[in-house]
Amino acid sequence: FMTHRDPNAHAGHVEALCRLVRGDARVMHLLRSVASLGLAQWCIAAGVVRNLVWDHLHDFSTPTVPSDVDVLIFDDIHTEPAYERQIESALTAVSPAVQWEVVNQATVHAYTGDTAPYRSIAEAMSRWVDPMTAVGVYLARDETIGVVAPLGLDDLFSMTVQPHLVAPRAAQIYRDRVAAKNWTARWPKVRIVALPDDARNGSDER
Repeated sequence: FMTHRDPNAHAGHVEALCRLVRGDARVMHLLRSVASLGLAQWCIAAGVVRNLVWDHLHDFSTPTVPSDVDVLIFDDIHTEPAYERQIESALTAVSPAVQWEVVNQATVHAYTGDTAPYRSIAEAMSRWVDPMTAVGVYLARDETIGVVAPLGLDDLFSMTVQPHLVAPRAAQIYRDRVAAKNWTARWPKVRIVALPDDARNGSDER
């Protein structure tokens, strides 16, 4: 349902990401768990993908397991929150040790402040405030790994956190995320770029 080779993603990075995913038994188990539900549009994104890449780039032998697994779906028919909980329950039945978090990207525009609903997972991710997080992976029926990266993979692989200020609430969401996540405590090679207004009041990096 989505391009396997995103035009905005560097081909070498796509191949590297697919190789890392394929080589990680835990991530492959997560992907197979979601694939088993037969959803029309889905991917696993954010922390699972970011941690996998950044752990590899830091040569960590112990994986950084995220607190939850972000599953993005797209269903503009079943937009009630109960549907997300229903899928979470189904995933818990398949893999009970995982804390699943399912978010329907057909409704997430209310969080970002956009007025019109998004038409796909990729469109929703293109409005995310930090491009390095806006990367998802999924399994096709033949177990081919697909990559959803509407903002590209350069930030993820260069370990750069920088603001993508396109949605109305982007600046505040970015500021809150940088403060809450504290990425550099775990991954010291990560470079965090401050918002333009914040940079004028102090350092432009942290």
